[in-house]
Amino acid sequence: MFRTIAPPPQRLLIFARVPERGRVKTRLARDLGDDRALAIYESMLRDLLQSVGASSENTEVEVLWAPTPIANGETLRRAFGDRALAMQTGDNLGERLSMAFSERFFFHRTEKVVAIGVDDPTLPRTLVDQAFSLLDACEWVVGPALDGGYYLIGCRAAAFVGEVFANIDWGTDRVLPETLERIRTAGSSVALLPERRDIDVAEDLNAVEWKEGRRKDEG
Repeated sequence: MFRTIAPPPQRLLIFARVPERGRVKTRLARDLGDDRALAIYESMLRDLLQSVGASSENTEVEVLWAPTPIANGETLRRAFGDRALAMQTGDNLGERLSMAFSERFFFHRTEKVVAIGVDDPTLPRTLVDQAFSLLDACEWVVGPALDGGYYLIGCRAAAFVGEVFANIDWGTDRVLPETLERIRTAGSSVALLPERRDIDVAEDLNAVEWKEGRRKDEG
């Protein structure tokens, strides 16, 4: 008989795009051009994947890639390596987050899910692990971003309600307060991580301790 191996109780979901000219970091591209924005995104993706590290016995690291015609086995492996992969589904970010969380909870029997993007390339694994630990005491955890959004969100299975992600004004400074209000309306508790800055526009490049694949203090 074959021994059944239980899946890891925790899952880190990285929402990302396959590097593609004209399809990534579009706000950066308005100031810096498509080629420069693509190069920056490739560096951000590489550094973020390195920073959060690989799967462990307790935590599965999974990349959820956005649909694109260029996605195939070769382009996905080149972008994301040998990490677990799944395609994002849904018409907007709220739907994609809601569907990703619900599938991991109800089909994979995951106990805790944390989701991040690629906009904070220096996000350390220690902070991700802290988010998972906070879910032992709170039902949701959120990492506020300086622009009014968030760089991380997570919850434990028993507390999940998809309405937390519904009808949010995505891309505005209302994302964080609206999300927190929905969590509280659901009667759930929430813990906040330290505030961090995403890289979305050109001025962010000069404000964060990161530069083209290396921290500024590394030269």
